[in-house]
Amino acid sequence: MKPFFSRQSGVALIAALLLMTSIVFILGNIFYRHQINVAQATLSIHQDQAFLLALSAESWARQLLEEDLTDSKADHFGELWAQAIPAMPVDGGMINGCISDLQGRFNLNNFLVGYRSSGALNAALSGNESSFAKTWNNLLRYLDMPVFPGRVEAIIDWLDKDSSKIGPDGAEQDEYAGAIPPRMIADSAMVEPSELASVLGYKIFEVQRLMPWITTLPIDDITPGVKQIPVSINVNTASEELLLALGDTFDMQFRDAVIMNRPFDELTDFHRQLETDLALSPSDVERRWPNTLVTVASDYFELYIEVMLGEARIEVRSIIMRSSNADSVIISRDLTTVPASVDKNSASVLLEKLLAGSKSDKESEEIIDDQQVLPACVMIGA
Repeated sequence: MKPFFSRQSGVALIAALLLMTSIVFILGNIFYRHQINVAQATLSIHQDQAFLLALSAESWARQLLEEDLTDSKADHFGELWAQAIPAMPVDGGMINGCISDLQGRFNLNNFLVGYRSSGALNAALSGNESSFAKTWNNLLRYLDMPVFPGRVEAIIDWLDKDSSKIGPDGAEQDEYAGAIPPRMIADSAMVEPSELASVLGYKIFEVQRLMPWITTLPIDDITPGVKQIPVSINVNTASEELLLALGDTFDMQFRDAVIMNRPFDELTDFHRQLETDLALSPSDVERRWPNTLVTVASDYFELYIEVMLGEARIEVRSIIMRSSNADSVIISRDLTTVPASVDKNSASVLLEKLLAGSKSDKESEEIIDDQQVLPACVMIGA
């Protein structure tokens, strides 16, 4: 049997070890929480700094677009604004970005102009002249989506302020109240392209596919006695699919005439080229593609800015409205915080994907050549 003092010493040793373990555990927990707080504070500071850097890039882009307006009245991919912003290193990070022309897309809010009755809509869809309604149906058709009368009528009813349907295939609040899920009709201009998914007859996967070709630029509310003007499509920056849709019955001829001869400095140059390539009279060309439908200059641009600073990464998309009568303004700004560990499609990654299916060096060179003429925002995967 061990002496009493030996048993006491053993208990004291165990108590000391338990105390030491508790102290180490508490200190470790305090240190861990401190590290988390420091990391969170650092990330917050980096995010704030990244946002300020993005605002600086935004101001620079506005100035660039304003200077471009004084140098040229036309807008195309060969201008300085259309080049990808070079990756600019900053202290602890990098800035990357690009500017895209929103008038190279189809503005859904244009359906607010000129389609106030079923007669006007039917005339726009059945005549020889190109129109926004006919261009929309053509775009759906070229993207292998079903085309039926309700496609256009539902959008018009979603936008206009009255409660009567534009035609038998339209949809007003009664139809939306019975939808699954039920929802309120907007009766106003769309704020963002994804809003199209709320319109009856348009499925989410269709809207997702349409996103590269559509936009929602502002159209002023109806003012008595004031004629509204739609936002025309810039043929200098329009995509191949949109050009096919604009060409209507001349689809491929129209597309080839535009792509092979743009940029056009004046709309008259565009019309003159169509007279030659399509063998149409000047009056016929101007009637088919009027200046209310097409243009060679733009007023609306989207700026994409990516800022990586430490562990912070933010993406900012700003819509810039440029005017010859006033300073350019930011009409919307979308800020997204992305974990720095998430990868994105860079030009090299995008090019690697394109070349993955090539079977020969010649095919690879052709793909590279095609890639080099794409808009800057496509090149960097924005």
